[in-house]
Amino acid sequence: METTKTPTGRHLVEARHNRNVSLQQAAKDTGTPAGLLEAFEGSQLNGSAVPAYAQEALERYAGYLGIGNERAPAERGIVEAVGVRRSYRTEEITVNALDRVTLSIGKGELVAVMGPSGCGKTTLLNTLSGLDSIDEGEIFIAGEPLHAMSDARRTDYRAHFMGFIFQSFNLMPVLSAVENVELPLLVGGTGVKKARDRALEVLEGVRLADRAHHRPNQLSGGQQQRVAIARALVNQPAIVWADEPTGNLDSDTSREVLDLILDLNKNNGQTFVIVTHDPGVGALANRIIKMRDGKILDASIDFAPSS
Repeated sequence: METTKTPTGRHLVEARHNRNVSLQQAAKDTGTPAGLLEAFEGSQLNGSAVPAYAQEALERYAGYLGIGNERAPAERGIVEAVGVRRSYRTEEITVNALDRVTLSIGKGELVAVMGPSGCGKTTLLNTLSGLDSIDEGEIFIAGEPLHAMSDARRTDYRAHFMGFIFQSFNLMPVLSAVENVELPLLVGGTGVKKARDRALEVLEGVRLADRAHHRPNQLSGGQQQRVAIARALVNQPAIVWADEPTGNLDSDTSREVLDLILDLNKNNGQTFVIVTHDPGVGALANRIIKMRDGKILDASIDFAPSS
């Protein structure tokens, strides 16, 4: 498959203004929804991939504006979003937590989402994973239209396709490590013995087999986070979402947890999307998505993971 790389949103806006054509007229002339054209124009593409399913519409719009459209071979992203808006309303103001976000994340990538507090990082993670709904736009996970699913279908899809790691671990205090890890399988209908065997296998993979029957208050912070990682991986998800996974850990323990995530990403081919403030975490990722004020400033910063 192919992925559109150019033109950027700025080029589209300039070309349309040069032609003295309104967005509504361009939508009518090209047979493309104005909201999608607006998403293309508002995206800071900067060379990053446009989702595959939107290629034809972008090509048609670029041709209409007389702009060349360079294409390069690429696989369709496992995570794709176009024109995603998410706002929160209070009595006094409306906050645009996400403003016309368009991005693509490839299968097997380890991506860090970075930016100042309140810029929309966690909202981006929550909407892409289906934990939060969106006001406008489209989100596809492995080609499945997450935005069009019912709440029940999204919940079931997350349980079978995604894993989650949180800053606060979110472990059940009355359950042992192995019981916490096997819980998602039991809820999903896996048999008791099979769930226990799988949970023990994953705990061994995160080097905690000897702590399987300890409760969270008997474990260090780093050990609790490794239990949380095991729980996220127990159903063998294609995508793992992590929100500040090292936020409650000291520097040595943080590096230990990050090394584990790097190993899992490399050896299992799972996609990791990590929200973080820590530039050290970003330096270990394959790519950084930079955000500010609900917008993606750049999604094409590449780093070779450190050893």
